[in-house]
Amino acid sequence: MGTTKEKSQVLEMVGLYQKDPEAFEKMRADIIHQMLEDFPEEYRKRAYGMQFQIEMRLRRYKDPVARMNMMIAMFWEQFDEFNSVLNDPERFIADREARHRESAKILSMKNTGIKH
Repeated sequence: MGTTKEKSQVLEMVGLYQKDPEAFEKMRADIIHQMLEDFPEEYRKRAYGMQFQIEMRLRRYKDPVARMNMMIAMFWEQFDEFNSVLNDPERFIADREARHRESAKILSMKNTGIKH
């Protein structure tokens, strides 16, 4: 951890979570929102999008240990992707483009027998 102030804030949040989990969630959301607002404007929208994706993946985990384990798994997924980019950027880009091309499937609507 960092400074004494940061340690104090972590301890405050731990105590708040134990006393009032709803107040903890509000404080957590406020801290994240403030951090995202402090991003340079050109990166802010992307940062909010990434935070939304994180929140959606974590929302089903109510148990703090399960939630933490999922956050760790998400961290390692991103680390693995980052490592792939560093070690072989051309292959990473080619794999990513191939996944995007495969994801779309066009369905024919002709002769389905359904009349509107």
